[in-house]
Amino acid sequence: MIRYGIIGEHLGHTLSPFIYNSLFKKFGIDAVYEKIEIPKDEFVNVENVIRDLQGFNVTVPYKEMIIPYLKSLSEDAKEMGAVNTVSNLAGFNTDWQGFKESLNGIDLKGNTALVIGSGGASRAVCFAFKKMRIKIHLKSRNLQKSMEFKNLFGADLEEPDPGSVSIIVNATPLGMYPDIDGMPEIDLSKFSKDCVVYDLVYNPPLTRFLRVAKELGLRTINGYAMLINQATLNLRIWSMEDLGDYLLRNGIHPLPDGF
Repeated sequence: MIRYGIIGEHLGHTLSPFIYNSLFKKFGIDAVYEKIEIPKDEFVNVENVIRDLQGFNVTVPYKEMIIPYLKSLSEDAKEMGAVNTVSNLAGFNTDWQGFKESLNGIDLKGNTALVIGSGGASRAVCFAFKKMRIKIHLKSRNLQKSMEFKNLFGADLEEPDPGSVSIIVNATPLGMYPDIDGMPEIDLSKFSKDCVVYDLVYNPPLTRFLRVAKELGLRTINGYAMLINQATLNLRIWSMEDLGDYLLRNGIHPLPDGF
């Protein structure tokens, strides 16, 4: 049996095993996709964990930390300094493409984004916005990483005029299951009703952040479309194009309870 998986610190929220194992079963593929939780103080031994995996995904907080353990990087992963997909120890980033494609058909009223967070997911979001020529404002408590984002993506570290912001993206785990009461510290009432509020978190589907935005009449998007888009790209990297095409056409039905 071929082994795939996802590595992260806390994986109670992830839908990935459900998605991939459902597809493996449907297409009769002798493979399994596993959750592999690794405490931060044990990450130095990650080589022993990933050795037997044909491919795997990487999530919070290891999208940057995994890089020294890989044999090669795609050009985009190298440029943004974050990896979310690995095949035979070659690192890729499908997050930025999954995010960018999830905005297809979304009418942004303006050309300015406010991105919250400075981790691996935020790198992918900012990389996508840079490709789209959207002006980036970054909200992060980490001064060193903020400076990296300024240099890499041209991010403005000053607080933007709320009326000019066309999209706000929460690229942190705040509000993710099981800590569903969390949300970024930002007053959404200051922003235009045309502003889109995007939370990369998809579990729960309606985070506290999105709920507040909806109550204010703002447009909202959760991370489900991005998840499906990047999973489709992952399957292509793992040479399972048929599964990827099926997933892109059909999504996953039925979803687990709560979705």
